[in-house]
Amino acid sequence: MPKSHLISTVYEDPRELASSSDYSAALTIEPELEPSVSIHEGSSGRFLGVEGATVSFGKGGARVCPLRGVSVMFERGTLSLVMGPSGSGKTTLLSLLGCLLSPDEGSVFVDDILVNQVSETEKTAIRQKKIGFVFQAFRLFHSLSAIDNVALGFELRDPKQSQRLEMARDLLNQFSLGDKCNQEPNELSPGERQRVAVARALAGNPPILLADEPTASLDAQAGRNICQILRNQVVEHGKTVVVVSHDPRWREFADRTITLCDGQVDQEEKNL
Repeated sequence: MPKSHLISTVYEDPRELASSSDYSAALTIEPELEPSVSIHEGSSGRFLGVEGATVSFGKGGARVCPLRGVSVMFERGTLSLVMGPSGSGKTTLLSLLGCLLSPDEGSVFVDDILVNQVSETEKTAIRQKKIGFVFQAFRLFHSLSAIDNVALGFELRDPKQSQRLEMARDLLNQFSLGDKCNQEPNELSPGERQRVAVARALAGNPPILLADEPTASLDAQAGRNICQILRNQVVEHGKTVVVVSHDPRWREFADRTITLCDGQVDQEEKNL
């Protein structure tokens, strides 16, 4: 398995990419990281979110500030939709929650841990054990079968797990993909690829799922299927899901909608 190359980046604006190439490790394995690494558990009472978070890139006249003093918290066992125009800071917020970015100012909480106070090694451990990522472009390994892509998710979270192929098959069966286990991504439809990607994100049972435009590349039926799958993860398994999307269909499945504009929270509304 090409573990040293498991890098997936979440970026909203090319200026962010140019200014912050260090933050490209959503699925990175660090060779020195042991599965038994201790993660300092906090008791902040803040499960997931940011307080007073400001993020900037560049210098001088080229400086941009995608988030400016944002405070928003996400409750356990809820699905939250984050919307807003391009450049409003949606994916920057998701990158903070995913321990991919560190704020210039403010605090980030993940599973009640104040992330600002932990080392980079501990941040990597938090990403591996507590967060599943789902992307618009699927980010599957094209040379691996569906079952091997999902099994890789189990290996990332626990390299000593010996039953990962069996557990991967079970996840794929849950998403009606049992007959697609041995097919490679280019042999699957876009909706099937995204279901494989969701299964991989769920491997190892992380409590948090972060999804960046997960339905943008899908047709109406496949997109609604993904909406329902992630909603079921909240209702049936108590996951906490944060979805960044321009897709208005998500409002039907989300507990609340947060709208960002110019790097700040513009509106919050409850949906369910």
